Amino acid sequence: MAQMEVCGAISMSLRLLTTQYNKKEIMKKEATDFDVLLSELGKNVKLPQNYGYHYDKHKKELTLKLLKRGLKANMQDDESAFESWAIVLKYNLKDKIKTVIIDWEVISPEEKEGIYHYNRFVYRLAKFSQSFDWVELAKPLPSMPTTLVCNFPNGDAAKQDEHKPDSEGWIECMYVEKEKGKYDYINHQFPVGLFDYKVSSKTYFTTGQKSAIDIWAIKDNKFYVFELKKLGNKPLGIISELMFYTNVVNDLFSHRIQYKTDNKLKKAIEENYRGFGDFYRAYANGSVLEINAILLADSFHPLITNELLEFINESARFKFFHISFSKQNV
Repeated sequence: MAQMEVCGAISMSLRLLTTQYNKKEIMKKEATDFDVLLSELGKNVKLPQNYGYHYDKHKKELTLKLLKRGLKANMQDDESAFESWAIVLKYNLKDKIKTVIIDWEVISPEEKEGIYHYNRFVYRLAKFSQSFDWVELAKPLPSMPTTLVCNFPNGDAAKQDEHKPDSEGWIECMYVEKEKGKYDYINHQFPVGLFDYKVSSKTYFTTGQKSAIDIWAIKDNKFYVFELKKLGNKPLGIISELMFYTNVVNDLFSHRIQYKTDNKLKKAIEENYRGFGDFYRAYANGSVLEINAILLADSFHPLITNELLEFINESARFKFFHISFSKQNV
C-alpha cells in the first residue's frame, strides 16, 4: 500500500511539471527508456519535463539537466529543486539508477539577470556532489570566491502582530514564542546572503536581501535549523531549501564561510538583532557540534517520508559533520 501511494504521488507530481524546453526532439530520441523506467513506479507517470534528461539503462545513469529558467527560480520550485528530485528518483528507483549526473545550462556574469541565483546553484551543487557518492557532474563547476562571507541582521525581524494572521511570518513568530522554553536560544529570519570577501552592494555572490533561515535554535551543543511552510504549501523543494541553509550554517561553524569584523557587525552582536549575538558566540567559540535540520509544516509532500529522510542521513559527509534531517509538524 505504501509503495502504491508513493507511486501515485510521483505520478501526480511529475504530471504537473511544465517547461519551455524544446522537448519534442529529445522525447523522440530518449523518452522510451526513461518512460519505461518511470512506468515501474505507476501508470501514467510522466517525465519531469522542466529538465533536459537522458537515461542510460545499461550503465544505470540518469542525467538531469537544469535549464536557465530553473537556475533563476526559487529553490523550492520544481524547476530549480534538483537536489529534491535527484534524491527522490534515486531513492525510489535505486535498483535502476546507480548514478545521477547533474548537468546545467550556463549563465555568464555578463547576463546579469539571475546571476546571483546561478551562483547559489553553483554552491548548492558543490555541496550536493560532496554529500552523495552516487552524484556526478556533467562538467566542471565554475569557480567560487576564495573567501565567502555572510551578511548579518541590521535590525530585528517583524513581530507577530505585524504579519497577516496565518501567514508564514505569523506562524514563525508564533512557533518561536511557543517553543522558546525548549531551547537555550531560538529566533527567526537569520540572514544567509553570501558575498565575495566583504558585504557590500558590489560584492554579492548569492541573493542576499531576503535570503534567510526561517527559524533557528541552540540547545547545549546542538544547532537546529527549521524550514517552515504554511498551511497547504507542501513543495518537494523544501528539501533543497533546507539543505542549502544547513550547508551554509555548517560552513559558518567550520569557518569556511566567515564574518568580517566591522562596526556594523559589532552593533548587530551588541544589540543581539534576531539573536545574532547568541549565534555569534557559538560561531566564535566552536561550541556547536551537531546540526539538526528540520522540515516544519502542517503536512508534507507525499514523497517526503521518514524513509526518504533516513536515506539522506546515510550521506557520509552528513555523518562526518553530525548533520541529520527530519520532519516535524508545526
